[in-house]
Amino acid sequence: MKLLIVILALTTTPTAYSQQADTLKYCVNARNIGVGGYDPVSYFQGSAPLAGKANFSTTLEGVTYQFNSESNLKKFTLNPGKYLPQFGGWCSMTLAMGRATTPKYDNFVVLKDKLYLFERTVSVNGRELWLKDPKANEKIASANYTSYRTTGKIK
Repeated sequence: MKLLIVILALTTTPTAYSQQADTLKYCVNARNIGVGGYDPVSYFQGSAPLAGKANFSTTLEGVTYQFNSESNLKKFTLNPGKYLPQFGGWCSMTLAMGRATTPKYDNFVVLKDKLYLFERTVSVNGRELWLKDPKANEKIASANYTSYRTTGKIK
């Protein structure tokens, strides 16, 4: 009986810890699902992202990504870096402004084969602000994201 308890402890505890997403590096929900449950590949295929399905999913660095089809899941697993959103899925524009916020997952742009997600409020659309100077915004957001994901603070 003691041996069974030890075996159960050794086989379940490390898995639970290894499946936790780094919530500073990645913008995830309470169940460690990235991109709000949307299919990351679908952002590159049309004008609107598609909702992912739990039966087409994979986990990368503790983040679960869901896909609308088996085909999109396969595309992602062959080259995840191609489809992952910039800045761990945090709102790109608010990072450039010195904050880390959860985006609206249907508010996005693909520029130079990179996916950027943005917050949208009643009065401000991060995507519109980003597009005014994407090169400068990318540089600032990148520096702020590096600081945030390592310290939890933006300088």
